Amino acid sequence: MEDLREAIETGVLFGRGGIWPVWFRWNGRKVQVRQVTMRWRTTQGRALITHFAVTDGLNLYELTLNHQDLTWHLTGAGE
Repeated sequence: MEDLREAIETGVLFGRGGIWPVWFRWNGRKVQVRQVTMRWRTTQGRALITHFAVTDGLNLYELTLNHQDLTWHLTGAGE
């Protein structure tokens, strides 16, 4: 998986199970999330970070949400 740290625009759904990404923009295109395969949390200093392993059906991506400043990043991409 390619190691990245790019700020991205992300569309999300909120529900009883929390927050879930449904699409994100990367390299000028909108990537539809077909499935969230894993979700876990870490901390970075005082910030809570939620990680999402997602797929568009062809590729795998790791997205992160920083709960302190409410920013999304693409941190990994691969096949």
